[in-house]
Amino acid sequence: MRLVIIGVLAFLLMEFVSYLAHRFIYHKIGWVFHKSHHSKREGPFELNDIFPMIFASISIGLMLWGLGSNYYEIVAASVGISSYGILYFVVHDLYIHRRIKALPLRIPFLLEIKKAHAIHHKYGGEPYGLLMFFTSEEVKEQQVSHETVV
Repeated sequence: MRLVIIGVLAFLLMEFVSYLAHRFIYHKIGWVFHKSHHSKREGPFELNDIFPMIFASISIGLMLWGLGSNYYEIVAASVGISSYGILYFVVHDLYIHRRIKALPLRIPFLLEIKKAHAIHHKYGGEPYGLLMFFTSEEVKEQQVSHETVV
């Protein structure tokens, strides 16, 4: 049971890690890679795909280290991290950005995520999160005032 709790906590923590990485790395020093994600993609891949490869490599490395050292808490955490990565890939890449066209799901929560992500792409700011997207009234008002200025 302890290992399940560790895995679930790691999964939940990844939303915050993802948010912070997106806001303070992808849109700052990592913009050289991430700007490809905010542009029209030519072909099946974009330079931004380096980021999930880094996260996956870290998770796989942790999993292998934990298995080799009998640190099953680390294995459980890496399973949670990997699970988040898989969900992120399915929701963000496959559903929102339609990297494959075969996901015509019309689930209300996914549609809200898609709308929030469209706001992010339009303005380049909040919301940076995926599952816990922050589109407060204040953020919406800033975007409306930005539209009137531009």
